[in-house]
Amino acid sequence: MLVKRKEDWELYSQETNQETLPARVQYTERPNIALRAKFFITVLLLAAIAILFTVQSEAIIRAGYNLVQTKAQLAKMEKENQLLRLDIAKLKSPQRIQQIATSELGMVIPRNIYYAVSEPKSSAKVPVKETASLSNRLVNLVKSAKAEASKTR
Repeated sequence: MLVKRKEDWELYSQETNQETLPARVQYTERPNIALRAKFFITVLLLAAIAILFTVQSEAIIRAGYNLVQTKAQLAKMEKENQLLRLDIAKLKSPQRIQQIATSELGMVIPRNIYYAVSEPKSSAKVPVKETASLSNRLVNLVKSAKAEASKTR
């Protein structure tokens, strides 16, 4: 009885295989080459777009890093510049120059200091003659004031 079932099963499986075989042949006759080419081109375009996007992002990120490095270098240089300006101010100080002049060069501070003063010449002032008496000075001042007043009228 088991042998009979096995034979029946083999016959049944052969019949089903023969019925389904032509159906498979109908669907797999010839692959659609144009559809495959379109799909392949689409995949290549998407890959190229992804690569371009990645390269562009990398360039932007690299520029950002360079900008941060440049700003840090600028801050460092500005700090160094301020320190150098401070050193210059210290080196130019009169106390330091005087100390070097007296201790290293053997110079001495003078006791008498002479200087010249030049007064600017102005044409508006009338020269006043200096005299010994106070009354003469007052008279000259009044005369000069009258002369000034008459010029403005």
